[in-house]
Amino acid sequence: MLSPVDALKELRDQMVMNRRKIVDQQESIKNLQAEIEAIDRAIADEESISRKAGSKAT
Repeated sequence: MLSPVDALKELRDQMVMNRRKIVDQQESIKNLQAEIEAIDRAIADEESISRKAGSKAT
């Protein structure tokens, strides 16, 4: 059986690990959001190029 201090230390370690997981998830979300925004910009660029190419062809 753990002493009260050891039990508290174990609980603290678990909470620290949970906090790290949450931070990692938040970082992943930020990275994913940046990737989505980059794709949105690429789509807008491609659409703009297509419109310009289409207007020059006519």
